Amino acid sequence: MFNQLKEMYELQKKAKEIQKKLENIFVEQSDNGITIKVNGLFKVDSLNIDSSYCALEKKEKLESLLKKLFTEAVQEVQKKSAMESKDLLKSFNL
Repeated sequence: MFNQLKEMYELQKKAKEIQKKLENIFVEQSDNGITIKVNGLFKVDSLNIDSSYCALEKKEKLESLLKKLFTEAVQEVQKKSAMESKDLLKSFNL
């Protein structure tokens, strides 16, 4: 029993280390005047839309809204994935 607890602690510790590393990984994609930058945790770091796509006074609001919606969608997927993973781990008695 003690060994299992120790192993679980080590797994949690490694998971936190991995999470820290993922926070510092960034990928930037651009196409036709739209650029999005996402970190390894799937959080949108930045979003830029060329002003030719919209009125300049609404550009920042559109970018902010898209960034927020994308981040919320990813968070919801992460929650559902975590629940599935938790159920899977229960089946292994972990």
